[in-house]
Amino acid sequence: MLFKSSINQFVSFRMTSPYATIVDNKEFNAPIFAEKIDRALRAGDKDAVVQVLTSISNAQRQLLREPYKLKYGKDIIAAFDKKFSGDLEKTIFALMETPLDYDVKQLKAAMKGLGTDEAVLIEILCSRTVDQLRAIRVTYEKEFGKALEADIAGDTSGEFRDLLVSLVTGSKDGSHDTNDALAKDDAVRLFADGKAKLAKKDGTHFLHILATQNQYQLRKVFAYFQELSGGTIEKSIEKEFSGDLQKSYLTIVRAASDKQKFFAQQLHGSMKGLGTRDNDLIRVLVTRSEVDLELIKTEFAELYSKSLADMVKGDTSGAYRDALLAIINGNHAIAH
Repeated sequence: MLFKSSINQFVSFRMTSPYATIVDNKEFNAPIFAEKIDRALRAGDKDAVVQVLTSISNAQRQLLREPYKLKYGKDIIAAFDKKFSGDLEKTIFALMETPLDYDVKQLKAAMKGLGTDEAVLIEILCSRTVDQLRAIRVTYEKEFGKALEADIAGDTSGEFRDLLVSLVTGSKDGSHDTNDALAKDDAVRLFADGKAKLAKKDGTHFLHILATQNQYQLRKVFAYFQELSGGTIEKSIEKEFSGDLQKSYLTIVRAASDKQKFFAQQLHGSMKGLGTRDNDLIRVLVTRSEVDLELIKTEFAELYSKSLADMVKGDTSGAYRDALLAIINGNHAIAH
């Protein structure tokens, strides 16, 4: 009992991002909230389930599992599985996974069966921090009994494969250190790659630099590159590369330069045109909801002259739409 109360205390007072839409709910009580979930499930009230789950943080959602199992004799995820389906079920499952487990399962699903969802691999592996990538690698092998880099190598090829494997195996600098002289040298190397039309057989300087330098150093490299070439690093990548490799390098550049702008673009891309890439939409909203979704919302409105909530309203419907809007609007009004 003492152990459980200490966990609840930890959840109540842990550090939360000032830019999160979902934060810890100070009124949270695991057994009471588990009972609310069961009551809503028995009544078939999907909206009520969504309201409960989006009114609490991810850490608090994890604390629902044990009291739910003890009182009702079944796993809460299995209970959700019986009542939900489609994109709403994906959203509920995403909310109930820890961020780490969710990333790991997304990566596995992206490489499962025929065909590979390269967009998922690119977004996760090219935008996560060094510590996050390290944890993903360890958890993936523990969960699936095979190294993540081995699965990636079996599903991809060429410099694209080499880049992703390099990121996963921990070659990226995790510090905040910068070095002006090295940044200038690296900018020259990148410029030379473009001038030589990337004829290297052993991978380009782009691979080595973008896969190893920390985001602060990369920003200096990009600035010097623009001074040297008269154009942005993004323009150079768009000109010299194609396909998944181009998308990967652009993701690293954009995530290093302005992560919130990058995710705003990801969200817009998931909804523009015919059809919605719902898995991508759900993933970004859920994974950023306790990190920087407030900033992403601001960036989205500036980029597209339309609020993220309005675009989601126009692209989704029903309880699924309401769940996404609850994540976007957040729980600040009821959590304090």
